[in-house]
Amino acid sequence: MISTTKRITYETDFYQWTIEQAQALKQQNFDNVDWKNIIEEIEALGRSEYSAVVSLLRREIEHRLKVDYVQLPECLKKWKIEVLTFKKNIKPKFAPSMKPKLEKQLADIYQDALEIVELEYEVDLPRECPYLLKDLLP
Repeated sequence: MISTTKRITYETDFYQWTIEQAQALKQQNFDNVDWKNIIEEIEALGRSEYSAVVSLLRREIEHRLKVDYVQLPECLKKWKIEVLTFKKNIKPKFAPSMKPKLEKQLADIYQDALEIVELEYEVDLPRECPYLLKDLLP
């Protein structure tokens, strides 16, 4: 049962709530665990990590499109560095269990990147993603 004190702590002092919940779990004091909010936070953490990977993947695709289709040699090195940087930033956030969902969403992620690059530069870009997910992921 969640006491009023725990709910107030969660709502008013999230940091303190995390300390208290970690301590209760470490001590296996399960009566003091705020299960409802723990479950919500774990689910939110997963969504946040996945969203970060999608965002970084979109940015990597944007820069790959620039490297491959935008004719500005003076920007090429910077864009290649950005591609590598986004790929490296994906690495610590990516989990293998994300791959099936990313495969389903790749076309939409690509369309978002395509729209951004087309607004930035007047270039003809492929309507379908020319990149394989396995090549985009670390």
